[in-house]
Amino acid sequence: MSSALRPVMNKGRNARPSNRVAALLLAGAAALAVSMSSRSFVVGHQLLPEVTHSARARLIPCHAEPEAPPSDDVLTDDGGVDPRPDRRWKPKRERPGKLCYARRELNEEAERLRPYIEPLLEKQLSLKELTFVLNRMGSKLRHLLYKPRLGLPVFTEHKVRRLLRRAKNDDGIRLNKFVRPLYIPPFAPGAYQPDILKPVYSEVPPLRPKGAPIEAEA
Repeated sequence: MSSALRPVMNKGRNARPSNRVAALLLAGAAALAVSMSSRSFVVGHQLLPEVTHSARARLIPCHAEPEAPPSDDVLTDDGGVDPRPDRRWKPKRERPGKLCYARRELNEEAERLRPYIEPLLEKQLSLKELTFVLNRMGSKLRHLLYKPRLGLPVFTEHKVRRLLRRAKNDDGIRLNKFVRPLYIPPFAPGAYQPDILKPVYSEVPPLRPKGAPIEAEA
């Protein structure tokens, strides 16, 4: 019985590889046909003649003209002045109660008072004299301060010294460099002065021209 079934079993074993090869060939042909059809459907330029860049540039103005950009006024009305209006994180200089916020406010305070302080420094005023002059117009300058005092005086020597240290002139030099020391008189010719202050000379009367006669005293 085993000898009778042996040819059948061998015949079945030899038939399996041929079926697998036929199935693989059929699957490969189907995949190739699908890829060719999808490729021609997606990438349509393979079926059409190629268009050069110059020809495409000539065709675009015929169909669509470029729109003019909006003006600055329109952009300002639509978007506002803040370039980042929807930002979630704010820097510390914009958060009240932070140290950076107080420093920024104090720097802006010194910048607001700079037009009133610089003309006084040109007169070579000392720190005490500068404090006295600013207090004379305290009611005029109180609203420019970040946190003004409740009472009088409006300006103290400490406050004026801090303002001078924070403010800068157009050349980027701190204003406290231009304050006259207390031990130096103002506009004194021949006296010691810091290098940053302008030198002062005494007025000399005009000299007698050479060869002119000397007038006799009456």
